[in-house]
Amino acid sequence: MLEEIPGHLLYPPGMKRLGWVFVAVICGASWGHVWGVELAKIVRGPILGSPSPSSVAVWLQASLPRTIRVTAVEIDSPGAEIQSPWVGLESEARLMTTVVLEGLEPGKRYWYQVETVDGTMWEHEDAVFRTPPPYGVPTRVTMAAGSGANHWARFKPDIWSAIADAGPDLFLGLGDTPYADGLLWVEDDLWKEARERYEASPSEEGRRMLEDLGRQYRRRAAEALPLSYESFRETRKFDEMARKSFWVATWDDHDTGMDNGDRDNPVLEQARDWFKAFTPNPSFGADGEGVYWAQQWGDVDIILLDDQTWRTPTAVALAEPESATMLGDRQFDWLVDRLAGSEAVFKIVVNGSPFNDFSRKSDAWDSYPVERKRLIDAIVRHRIAGVVLLSGDIHRSEFHRLPWLEDRGGYPLFELVASPLFQRGRGCGIEVPNRLFCAGDPEKSILEFFAWIEIDTTLDDPLLKLQVRDHHGEVLLDRRLRASELQWPTVSQPELIQ
Repeated sequence: MLEEIPGHLLYPPGMKRLGWVFVAVICGASWGHVWGVELAKIVRGPILGSPSPSSVAVWLQASLPRTIRVTAVEIDSPGAEIQSPWVGLESEARLMTTVVLEGLEPGKRYWYQVETVDGTMWEHEDAVFRTPPPYGVPTRVTMAAGSGANHWARFKPDIWSAIADAGPDLFLGLGDTPYADGLLWVEDDLWKEARERYEASPSEEGRRMLEDLGRQYRRRAAEALPLSYESFRETRKFDEMARKSFWVATWDDHDTGMDNGDRDNPVLEQARDWFKAFTPNPSFGADGEGVYWAQQWGDVDIILLDDQTWRTPTAVALAEPESATMLGDRQFDWLVDRLAGSEAVFKIVVNGSPFNDFSRKSDAWDSYPVERKRLIDAIVRHRIAGVVLLSGDIHRSEFHRLPWLEDRGGYPLFELVASPLFQRGRGCGIEVPNRLFCAGDPEKSILEFFAWIEIDTTLDDPLLKLQVRDHHGEVLLDRRLRASELQWPTVSQPELIQ
C-alpha cells in the first residue's frame, strides 16, 4: 500500500498556479491573456478633472497596453450605465490617457469604474464625483487649494490624507505641483549662468555656449519632466484625494522645469506638452500657447492664470517696468474680458505668484507693478464685483486686505496665499501693511498647509468662507466674506474712480 503524500509536497509553492496556467493554455488561452488580466493595472490615477454639468474627464496611467473605457452610474437615482468611448493605452504615450465621460446630468452624484475588454480594471467604493449645476445657477461648493508639493523630499506627507478626509468637490492646484525641475537643477543653474554672462558681455562664443547648454537642458528634460510627474503622482495618499475630488490646475515656475522661470525658459515648450499630458484640464491657453483657462461651478467662476509663458525675465522687468509683463497681452485681455463679462457672484482669480507687495520674492507681482495697476484699473473701470485673489509659491500662508479698490471708491480686495502643501517653510518676517494673517517657519522645517474654501450662493447674502488648515485638519485661519462686502457702491464716485 502506497504511503499518502501530503498535498504541499505534491504541489510545491507556486505549482498549483502553474498548473492552472497550463490548463488555461491547453484550453486555448494565450499566455498574454492569462497574465495580462492579472497584471494590467492602473499604476497612477485615476484623477478626475474638467467638471461640467454634463461631462467629466478621468486621467490614468496603466501598467500594460490595453483598450479601456470609463463607466458611471448615478447613485441617488440609478439608471442606465453611462459609458465613455473605448480608448487605447499606447506605449508611445507612456500608457496614459484622459478619457472624457459625457451624457451626465447636472448636480448629480455618480460612482465610476474603469473597464477593459476583459472586465473591470479598477474600482473603488469611494470613487464618487458630483457634477456641477448648470452655469449661473446658485450653488454650494467646497474646494481645497495649495501650492508647493516637493515630492523629492525624503518624508511621507500627510497633507493628501487630510484633504481627502475633508472631501472637497475640487482641488485647485496653484502651481509647483509637481517640482518638475527636481532632476534638472544643474542644467537650470548652468543655463542661467550662461545667460547672465552673455547679457553682461555679448559675444559669439557666449551665444554658442548658451545654445549648447539649452540643447543639453532639453535632452535631459525629455525624460526628467515625465519622471517628475510620475513621482509626484505616487506621493502618499495623492490617489485617495484625486479619485474623488476634481483636479483643477495651473502651473508656476517649478512645473515648467525651471526655478524662477520666464519666457526664455529653453524647456518651456516641453514642459507645456507634459503638463497637458498629465493634467485633465478641458483646455490649455489658446492657439498652442499657455495653460490659462477658467472653471465654472454654478454661479462661481475660477480663473486660472499662466504666469510663466509670457513672463518678462525679472531683471529686465525691474529695469524696464513700463514694458514688463507677467501675463502677456493676449492673456491679459482674455482675463479682463472674462471678468467684465462674468455674472458670477464670486470670481476667484488664481495665480501662482502672489499679488501683494510683500512676498519677498523677486518673481512676484510687485516686480511687475505697471501691469498689475492696469489690471486694477480694468476692475475699477468695469466696476467688477466679487473678485478674490488666490496665490501660492512662497512657502508660507498669508491673508491680505489690499487697498487698491477701496482707495478708489470700491470694496476691499482680499488675497489668500496658500503655501506650501509640503515643503520647507519660510518665516513671516516683520509685520507688513495689509497682511492680516501669516503662518510660516523661519527655521525652515517642513510645513503642510492647504486652503479650504466653502461657497454658498443660495443664501440671501452669499457666503465665501476662507480657511488655512494644516495636515492634522487644524484650522489656522477662518475668515468669512459676504457678497455684499465685495460690491461697488450704488452711487459712483467719479473723482475716485478716475
